[in-house]
Amino acid sequence: MIWAKTEAGRAEIQARSLVKERAQRNLLLVIDGKTSEETLLAKLAGIGAADFESLASLGLIAPVAAPAPPPAPAAEAGSDFGEAVDIDVSGHDFSALRGAIGKLISKELGMRGFGLSMVLDESMTVADLKDVARRVLKQIGDRKGPAAAEAAKRFLLRH
Repeated sequence: MIWAKTEAGRAEIQARSLVKERAQRNLLLVIDGKTSEETLLAKLAGIGAADFESLASLGLIAPVAAPAPPPAPAAEAGSDFGEAVDIDVSGHDFSALRGAIGKLISKELGMRGFGLSMVLDESMTVADLKDVARRVLKQIGDRKGPAAAEAAKRFLLRH
């Protein structure tokens, strides 16, 4: 269930007159109308389901309807770019290819490519780099489209 603060709940945050227990006050502070009860129970120490009911009985929070899941993006031709990529990196210099993949991750994915940067750091062979390159191209294709992934593939093959 998802809970949201009521007007009384917002006022209580300032007044601090009804809720004296620290765990319940913290719970009232983090309830945002988006995060599920289960998630909040897992994140906050010292609270239980009874704390939600207590805040609700005081009129400080109320259940909200679960948000509708976001619509699935329309499938584009070639949206599975990385699945079909067979990039031939044989004959490429390991360090040059590694540097090119690192540049692509940084330029095209930014912080979203952090996990791939970690995998890249652990790569020891050209075969490892080929796997990382495929994953990078897939992410670029998924995030920016097949044209961006194709341009990234050409960039890699030049290095």
